[in-house]
Order: sequence, then structure tokens, then C-alpha cells
Amino acid sequence: MIEARAILSGDDGRPEMKRFLYHDLIVAGNWCNLKCSYCTSVADAGDFGEATSASARRRGATIAIPDVVAMLDGLRRHVDAPVIKVSGGELFLLVNAADLVAELSARYAHVQVLTNGTELTPAIVERLSSLGNVGFNLSLDGHTPEMNAMRWRSPRLGERVMTALDAITATGRPLEITMVASDANAAHLCDFLAFLATLPCRVVLIPIPVRGIHSVGLFGLEARRAFADLLRSLPGAFAPVLGPAAYYHRLADFLDGENGVRRHRCHLTAAAVQLFDTGAITPCPVGWTAEVANVRRDGIAAASAVIGEHKLYDLMQRDPPRVPVCRSCFSQADVLNLYLDGAIDLAELAVMPLFAAPAARQRLVELKAARTRALQARADARAGFASTVGSEPAGSGAASVVAVAAER
Repeated sequence: MIEARAILSGDDGRPEMKRFLYHDLIVAGNWCNLKCSYCTSVADAGDFGEATSASARRRGATIAIPDVVAMLDGLRRHVDAPVIKVSGGELFLLVNAADLVAELSARYAHVQVLTNGTELTPAIVERLSSLGNVGFNLSLDGHTPEMNAMRWRSPRLGERVMTALDAITATGRPLEITMVASDANAAHLCDFLAFLATLPCRVVLIPIPVRGIHSVGLFGLEARRAFADLLRSLPGAFAPVLGPAAYYHRLADFLDGENGVRRHRCHLTAAAVQLFDTGAITPCPVGWTAEVANVRRDGIAAASAVIGEHKLYDLMQRDPPRVPVCRSCFSQADVLNLYLDGAIDLAELAVMPLFAAPAARQRLVELKAARTRALQARADARAGFASTVGSEPAGSGAASVVAVAAER
């Protein structure tokens, strides 16, 4: 049962528009200039098409902006979302990446740009920040080379990232930082938070754990448990550079109380739609599983019809999680999960820049209402099934479609 996605229907009962919170656009996802020890995304991106809209994977490469925009505009006729996240690979290796972001800013209420910061110049920061509805999500594991030992192989790279950080914070616009927690940086979280608290803008630090087959070797059990204890005891003075407190507590439970095995349902596939610039659509922007459609191959209408309906959407929302990639996953999306599960309110969620725009908050209210209706329908189905079973003679075989739905 798809629980959170909101759908508008016409007078004839046919769906007119599928409503999600955000589109997630990957451009040249298999091209990055870093070789982070824990990264699987660059290699995995090749599974969704090598022929991207980038002219090449070398200096001076460009994005085929008209092609990408045409795909997005076609998608938006069927799947509405007020927000878009855009990333690579490393997006700013492409010389016209800022032009693409400018095009997106004219189409969405908010654009979040994910970057490792190595190619993000002050001029690009100034241009994009001046658009008013563009924010940055910087991948940064700490404020020292030692904390970034699994990311940077050269001091010069670190210097470029810190220059980009200075340029972003100088604009005064909110910044989200994603820190991948590992043996290299977990013990120094409080030092990093103290550093971020000195910056001249609103910063939100979201730690996520190492994922994938190498996670145990890069983030050992003892370090995980120590990090979990640290998350539960973060001083209140760090609140200005943190998201909702419930996120850090749930992450702590995942790391030690649940031994790195996810127990909570994830709603991300009902809130976000991922599109690669190769045309591939996958059901989840975090745990890439399989291509469910391709807008270049299938056409916009046919590909859009699959979104939210393919069996993987239902499978990836099971409670508890059933898909292996889901069972080992914890990501930024868990902030959204906390809201849709009723563990935090909209005001707490809106401290995250991605969710702060009025249009995003309105869509979140709609998604929450859709989930509430689904939960009520499930409860009613169970009550109806119990009543039917109680009124039928033993062995009557009264189980029905309602009963099957109630078990999902």
C-alpha cells in the first residue's frame, strides 16, 4: 500500500497529477574527481546508463541542458514536485552546471545543489546564491584534513573545499552539510560542531553512517557505539547547527540498539522521484535498486505512469523493511520519515533548508494527510475483516481482498 504520496483526481476519477515532494536529478553520476573510500554511488551510477547528457568526462565537458530540461518539463506534466535536488558525480566538473541550476531555479520553488566543493568557485556561489531559491548541500566530513582522510588525497583539494565553504557561508544563506561518519571523524564530532557554530550563516549538520559492503571495515563496531553515545548526549549549545534532535537519537538507535539493521519503515519512495540524465528512473534516490522506466526509451507519459505504481515502490515501503539495501540504510531521508511518522512536527522539519520553502511545507502537509488517510483506511480494513470473521461460521473461508490488503 503506497501510503504517503498525494494524488489529485479529476471529475472522471482518473488521476490528473501525482504529487511528490521533490525530484532528484543525477547528472553524469559516474564522473567525480574524488575517490572517497566509502563511496559506491559513482560506480553504481553506471548501472543506469553510461551515455549521459555530458559531452565527455574530462575538463571542459558540458551538460546538454536543453535535453535535461525537456525531460524534466515532460516529467512535471505528470509528476508535480515543488523542490528539486541536483547532483553528480560532481556536478561542477561540468562547466555549464551553473546554467542548468539557473534553469531549474525558474521551475522549482527551491533547488538544492549537492557538491563536494572542490570545483565550486566563489563566482559560482555568488551567482547561484543571488537567485534566491538555490541552496547548497556540501559533502564535508569535518573541518580538518584528518577528519576528511577518507575523502581528500591532497591538501590542495581540502583548501579548495574550505574556500568554497567560506564563500557559501559569506552569502548568509542556510547551508546543509552531510558528514559521512567513519573511524576517521566520528570521535571528533563535537569539535566539528563547535567550528560550524562560528560560521556566519545558518548551518545544519546531518551525519549519516558509512553504507555498503565496506562499512564494517570503515566504521568499526566500537566506534559506532561510541558515536551513538555521543549523539545521545550532544550539548544543547550545539542546537543552532543541528537539525531535529529526534534524528540524532534515531541514528544512535540504528548504530547500536539495532546493530546497523533498519527497523523503521521508509517513506522516501513515496516522497521523491529520481531521474538520471540518461533517462533512467529509479524508485529511491538513496538506495538504488533497479531502473523501473526510462523516459528516453519509453516516452514521458509511459515512464511517468510507472512512477509510484511499480511493485518496487510498495516493496520498499514495507514495515519492517524487506529489501536488503533498505535494511542496511540510514540517510538524510530519515528526517522526513520522522515527520511523516509523527515523531516531529513541521516546524522542526522546516529547520532543514530543503523543506523550508512555503511550497515545500504545503506539500509536506499534503503528504502527511495522505499517510494519515492510508493509516485510517488500513485500520478500518482490519476492523471490517475482524467483524466479518467473527460473524462467519468457522471454516467458511471468509478471507477476502480486504483481508489481503489489511495484511500489507
